Amino acid sequence: MDAQEKLRIARLKNKKGFDKTHRLRPKLIHVGDWVLVYDSSLENQHSTLRKFSRRWFGPYVVLAMNDNATYTLRELDGTPLKIVVVGKRVKLFKKRDGNSELMDFLDLEQEVLEDEEVKDKDETLDQEDH
Repeated sequence: MDAQEKLRIARLKNKKGFDKTHRLRPKLIHVGDWVLVYDSSLENQHSTLRKFSRRWFGPYVVLAMNDNATYTLRELDGTPLKIVVVGKRVKLFKKRDGNSELMDFLDLEQEVLEDEEVKDKDETLDQEDH
């Protein structure tokens, strides 16, 4: 086996190792999806508190997908987050079927928020006319 063949085999082995530990996002996250946000501040802590800390926060709703692989999020009550979150720290939230009361409440709340936005726009237009 010559040096070139050994180099090719070593590179293939490195590629397999890299692919095993790194993954591409299997599903794209779209505007309106519910997501969880990873608390990356825990990565550099080595105390026992890390073991019992919450690693994922949310759920949040995606408001916008930005050009630089970041997401603008909002709380379920409609309050936008002050920070923009990197896509690496976001994963889809899986809704359970057993929480139908919560889902109905949140859907109703979303309708109320949308109605309020329409009213606010109408009031703004009325004020501009006067």
